[in-house]
Amino acid sequence: MSQRNKVKIYTIILINHDKQLKTICSEKTEKEIYKKFKELLKESDKVTFPMKYNNHYHKMIRSDYELAIIKCKQDGDKDVNKVRDGYGRFVDYESSNEDWIVIDRANYNIEETFWVYGYHPKLQRKTFDWVFNNMVAKDAKNKYMFKTIQIFKNKVLIECNGELNMVICKNKDDSMRFYNKCEELCTAKKMKYVIFMGDASKSKLKIEIMDKIQKLTNWSRIKIARPSTRP
Repeated sequence: MSQRNKVKIYTIILINHDKQLKTICSEKTEKEIYKKFKELLKESDKVTFPMKYNNHYHKMIRSDYELAIIKCKQDGDKDVNKVRDGYGRFVDYESSNEDWIVIDRANYNIEETFWVYGYHPKLQRKTFDWVFNNMVAKDAKNKYMFKTIQIFKNKVLIECNGELNMVICKNKDDSMRFYNKCEELCTAKKMKYVIFMGDASKSKLKIEIMDKIQKLTNWSRIKIARPSTRP
């Protein structure tokens, strides 16, 4: 069989908790598939705010995204193959599909997106970079545009001259990650007119903060006090 007519027997798939989510690409040779694999992992390393949680029915679970290279089983291929685990060690791995074998896999980062209040929660979700550039870094050197940032449960509150912006994260862990990432970048960029005020749910001004959120959203106190996007 000529190289031109050779079947694409190698495929890269995206998986989460060992469940295939989608097919990324297919190639004819191992060399070609590994070239694409390395390119995808290089892009993964550039993700600013990796997704760590998934909404799963009525609960929140830790995500476990991976890329896997699978090969259409050929004559002579074994059912059990040596594949790297999360620590880089080669372990025996048996595919659950008799027609395919897994030849490599690696952790993969997906950029998290957020509901910024005032935008559509599903159709207009924003990345961390968008929020930071448009709501934190914008006018950050202007002393008349003094900003405060704090968290309340799963919400990141960015206030400037009485105007409140709110980022709704999946849970408290994500809001803390978001807050800490903002503080890290603002410190590195020496943004002295952005002040970080910590966790408002532990502040003496907790009621006042809830009042501000309620004024912005008209949500009930119960909804405001939720620690995650799960009911």
